[in-house]
Amino acid sequence: MKCGFCGREIPADHVQQSCGMCKGGCRKIHCPYCGHENPATPAYLRRLAEKKEAKSQTHQEDDHS
Repeated sequence: MKCGFCGREIPADHVQQSCGMCKGGCRKIHCPYCGHENPATPAYLRRLAEKKEAKSQTHQEDDHS
């Protein structure tokens, strides 16, 4: 995931962590570099993007065969 403020890549292991400071559970991903609160991607959109990416990779492999 890319930070919407500084544009740096947020490590995947950091994306799964919450800050623990927000009441009711944190639903934002805090950039470890600039501290910007990025909205968490809903699970259904993340799965959709992963499916689309896998499908495009399959098509690229077929084109190279």
